Amino acid sequence: MNRITRLNGGGEMHVIVVYDVPSERTRIYRKLLRRRLEHLQQSVFYGELTEGQVTSMKNEIEDRLVPEDEVVIFESTNPASFDFETYGASDDPGSRFT
Repeated sequence: MNRITRLNGGGEMHVIVVYDVPSERTRIYRKLLRRRLEHLQQSVFYGELTEGQVTSMKNEIEDRLVPEDEVVIFESTNPASFDFETYGASDDPGSRFT
C-alpha cells in the first residue's frame, strides 16, 4: 500500500521528530512527544505546532538528553516541503503505536 500524506493548515511549524536512544529510554521520549505530535512509527512523530510549542518541546528534550541519546527535529513553515510517501502494510498514521 502506498499512501501520500501532506501536512498543511492549522499550525505554524510543521515538525518531524525522530530519535535513536537505548531501549530503556524510549518511553521517556515517546511520552514527551505524544503530548504534542502524532506517533507515526516507533521512533517517528510528526505534526503542526506553534513556534512556542516547538521551543518548549526542544527545551524538554534537552533536559532529558544523556550522551547516548540522539534526537533529530525537522521543522518548516512551508507545508509543501513535507510531502512523504508511506510504503508497506501500515494503518493510518499513529494507529499502530498509540
